Amino acid sequence: DFDKGLAFYEGLAVVKRDKKWGFIDKSGKEVIPCIYDDAYNFREGLAKVRLDGEYGYIDKSGKEVIPCRYYNADDFCEGLARVKLYSGRYGYIDKSGKEVIPCKYDWTYAFREGLA
Repeated sequence: DFDKGLAFYEGLAVVKRDKKWGFIDKSGKEVIPCIYDDAYNFREGLAKVRLDGEYGYIDKSGKEVIPCRYYNADDFCEGLARVKLYSGRYGYIDKSGKEVIPCKYDWTYAFREGLA
């Protein structure tokens, strides 16, 4: 049994059990274990998760495709995600985790219609 469940996005829903978050499929089967401090809806095939105070991204198999190493992070939008380093600087990564726009900015917004 789960303590809390959220809406389905891209076929999976975020659920909470014993203060940890994971994902279930539409049959109710836990497909990604409840091991995360926070978990967010899948967007563009990846979900942002927080583990030991740091953010990263997992795919639908539960594989950590972008390591949990960011101070903060946003969902992917138009193939990029805004991330914040511990230095306080913002930049953007692609779905492979490559920093495509350097983390050198004091503040940024998510991409919309090709611009940020």
